Amino acid sequence: MTNIVEGPAFRPEPLHVLIGQEDIAIDSLDGAIGLIRSLRNDRLGRFAEMLLTQMESARLPQQKNDAWVAFATWTDACHLRNDAHHWSRAA
Repeated sequence: MTNIVEGPAFRPEPLHVLIGQEDIAIDSLDGAIGLIRSLRNDRLGRFAEMLLTQMESARLPQQKNDAWVAFATWTDACHLRNDAHHWSRAA
């Protein structure tokens, strides 16, 4: 029998995304999953099926962290990021 050591708890850095004119704070993996599900009928949502699968299947803290990084990367690629710490707002 193998024991899996989970490591430190997963605590994501909140992201702000801009959908239309609405600024939405995403501070959890469940929130990110909800956002992508809400976009399923949208062009962006159709491109995120594999990402959604990764996020929904994440169980261990490292898997959750990897899924969060993938979500953050996806929001960057889709030009959805709207937070003060985002690289595009750098001087």
